[in-house]
Amino acid sequence: MNHRLKTHEKCIKKALNNPKTDFDWLLDYHKTWIAFMQHERLIHLLVTMTVALVLIMAFIVTLMVEGLNPFYTMALDGILVILFGFYIVHYYQLENGVQRWYVLYDEIIEKARDKGENHD
Repeated sequence: MNHRLKTHEKCIKKALNNPKTDFDWLLDYHKTWIAFMQHERLIHLLVTMTVALVLIMAFIVTLMVEGLNPFYTMALDGILVILFGFYIVHYYQLENGVQRWYVLYDEIIEKARDKGENHD
């Protein structure tokens, strides 16, 4: 996903610097990808929150339930902490990438206005 964010960003920046660019098409294309990434962001937020809830429940089970082998419950907690860490990093990259795309969106509109195309 992070690779897709960066690749798209490079393509948009290249198109912004090309005087022959059709900004109507570029704006539509970029808006479509922003919509895809907003959906992706929502899904990853929901998954991250679900993993966080499961992690909290696993910690509670580890602390409260007697008679369970602590090795297994702590191993589960460790696995969930690592999984949650990866989800946080991924969501952070996704969120920051989409925020950069919003800036690119504004730049496309500005270039379109400079070129005389009508975007509000």
